[in-house]
Amino acid sequence: MKILIINGSPRANGATGRILSRIKACLIEMDANVKIEYIDLGKINMMFCTGCHTCYKTGQCYIKEDGIENLSQMISECDGVIFGSPTYASNVSAQFKTLIDRGHFVFEQLLRDKACFSVVTYKNYGGGKAKKVINDLIRFSGGAVSCQYLVKTDCDNKAINKNQSKQIENLCRKFLLKTKQKNPLSLIAKIFIWAVFNVGIKPYVFKNKLQYKGVINKWIQQGIISKGGSVYEQL
Repeated sequence: MKILIINGSPRANGATGRILSRIKACLIEMDANVKIEYIDLGKINMMFCTGCHTCYKTGQCYIKEDGIENLSQMISECDGVIFGSPTYASNVSAQFKTLIDRGHFVFEQLLRDKACFSVVTYKNYGGGKAKKVINDLIRFSGGAVSCQYLVKTDCDNKAINKNQSKQIENLCRKFLLKTKQKNPLSLIAKIFIWAVFNVGIKPYVFKNKLQYKGVINKWIQQGIISKGGSVYEQL
């Protein structure tokens, strides 16, 4: 079982990083067979999305130098994803927002049927708004918000208290169970994702199928749609 942890903070050892590191250690303690990859976005010199739509046409971003394409592939291949971000101006960090823009999430349904865990830290205000950004990303990308953790903490306080440690343990236990399920989505989540995809995304993409050839091919690879049919034949 593969789990990917993404720290969206520019500070690798900040409050968000400390909590994510504790989550990683907790998951390993609970299941020695789990394989975990940990990524610090702050250590990647990410380039911004240019709005060229190349990814829609080809299924890949033309920017290769910063490795975001490789990270997107890692996300697609894992069983569960843990997203973490601090709160800046009532939103996620710039690093996390750049990943959203570059990561092929929503149109390609990158998180389809994956268990996901959102972690957000904040110091004063706006943490709930940042958490909503991550949870919306998960849901609109076809994933399940299996766990969520919103923590009010001082960015310079390096200690995780006993209450937080217990909360983390309980969430990790729940996340492992959800990740091991073939389909971690609740009935309500399934209905929501079905509506988003079949009412919103799919008709739009098929209406502009030549411009979204790369997206349709990704759906076929994921088994979201079948290879046969007139739409595929016209690509």
